[in-house]
Amino acid sequence: MAEENADDGSSLQSEWLKVAEICNGCRRCFHLCPSFDTLFDLLDVPEVDGDPGKLPSDALERTQDGCNLCKLCYNHCPYCPPHSYALDFPGLMIRSRIRFVRKRGREVVDRFLSRTDRTGRLGSRFSRVMNAALRSPFLRKGGQRLFGIHADAPILPFARETFWDRHRKGARTEIPGNVRAGGRKVALFVTCLGNYQLPEIPESVALILEHHGIPVVVPGSVCCGMPYLDVGDPEGFRRQAARVLSLFLPLVREGYQVVAPVPTCSLTLRKEFLRYGDPGTERAFGELSGATWDFFHYLQKLRQAGELKTDFKGTVGRVSYHVPCHLRDQNVGTPVREILGLIPGSEVFPVELCSGHGGSWGMRETHFPDARAKAIRTVGAMEAASGSVWSSDCPLAAQALGAQGHRSVEHPAILLRKAYGL
Repeated sequence: MAEENADDGSSLQSEWLKVAEICNGCRRCFHLCPSFDTLFDLLDVPEVDGDPGKLPSDALERTQDGCNLCKLCYNHCPYCPPHSYALDFPGLMIRSRIRFVRKRGREVVDRFLSRTDRTGRLGSRFSRVMNAALRSPFLRKGGQRLFGIHADAPILPFARETFWDRHRKGARTEIPGNVRAGGRKVALFVTCLGNYQLPEIPESVALILEHHGIPVVVPGSVCCGMPYLDVGDPEGFRRQAARVLSLFLPLVREGYQVVAPVPTCSLTLRKEFLRYGDPGTERAFGELSGATWDFFHYLQKLRQAGELKTDFKGTVGRVSYHVPCHLRDQNVGTPVREILGLIPGSEVFPVELCSGHGGSWGMRETHFPDARAKAIRTVGAMEAASGSVWSSDCPLAAQALGAQGHRSVEHPAILLRKAYGL
């Protein structure tokens, strides 16, 4: 559950050589992501000739640098658990990143990017200035020189009023006392992107759930902590996990289900807290995990129980739908296709390709060319699907695809809200 002896060099090196040997013999992940391209290129030079023991000393760090923690290789791999090899490539990359940061030190930009709540509060408070700076080619070039954030990397603008500020004006934050025993009730995990940059997403989720007669409470707004893992900071991740637990576990124990509209956040609460949270808290994180749902997966649960309303007032038409990597990692299928497909006159065409963004990974000067190439490929598939509307559950993927496709990419909750006429 801890970071798996990330600073134990001999254990990490032993696991790396084992993984490199298995991957070399399989190569199913060829061209899946830059990490595998790097690994196979290193293995195929004459002086190495496929022998992991002859790889250069920095081979793991070079391979790890291409990983944006999409985790698709885990589902793609025939040797991951329950196979006896128990190969876990993304877990190895996280361990390597943690060791790399502890050895080299954490960059200032990593501290800035991982503290999304702090950055979000600042960005929203000074949204006019911040958004103008994000639109300025001159200032973006300066940011690239100073912090390594590529001047052309798409960055979401900040909302002038956060979701939490809007919510506090008229909505309850305590558990309502009039919920009948055994009734459905939801604690909304707003997400930092939903709070500070796209408040219309959690607003749409709340309206849709309340349209179904399901009470929604918001105990607070806090980042799930995934950005800390992105930059190799397990201590920061555990602190953030503890904050999330303190807000939501009391509600879970009162019978609430936790619903998140961004797959990265539902993935973190369902799986990553169990693995990288504080040792000794497995039971508490297990309770939270078992009660956490991606929003459309939760709607699919309502549908299976015969409780999903279909009183649609409009249609969404043909939808080119980007399936986020972190949704696929949860093995819940494509509930967006199932739910939006119920709307009369609507068709949903899933596209299962990476947007290239990968949290802060695709923003960096060194990685942006690879990220843009992946986004362009996925945009081509979205165009081929011929949807009049483009959609993705992941706001960062939507921003990346929208920038390359020169069009807006809506969250499916917003599309569903419009179809209900809410």
